Amino acid sequence: MKELRKKVSYLKGLMDGMELDEQSKEARIFREIIDVIEKITEALEDLQEDYEDLEEYLESIDEDLYDLEDEVYEDEEDEEDDDEENCIEVDCPKCQEIVCFDADILNDEDVVEVTCPNCDTVVFTNEDGEEKKMLTGESEDPED
Repeated sequence: MKELRKKVSYLKGLMDGMELDEQSKEARIFREIIDVIEKITEALEDLQEDYEDLEEYLESIDEDLYDLEDEVYEDEEDEEDDDEENCIEVDCPKCQEIVCFDADILNDEDVVEVTCPNCDTVVFTNEDGEEKKMLTGESEDPED
């Protein structure tokens, strides 16, 4: 941009050096052309400044987004790890679908039955004695 400003100044100097009659048509045309070029140069400088500001702002947003992604995905990974650690997997004796449920059910005082989402077969219950049979896939009913 500095080079462009120098060239506009050089054109002004050339015109002044030509010693044209200020009232002549040629002098007025040259003066107007130089004024237009000077305004274009100023507009380009403004655009350059705006572009640099925008670039800086975009980099700032990009950094903030990167930090946010790290925080969000790190939390999701921690939750997935926690879920996997607290999950018990049982094979459904009827359809062989793997059923996962929260390990906290083992300590629940109420009777809780876990059913297969695929075939609605009870795959686990936390009643005493029944618990072990369901986890191993054994059934009380000899016909199963």
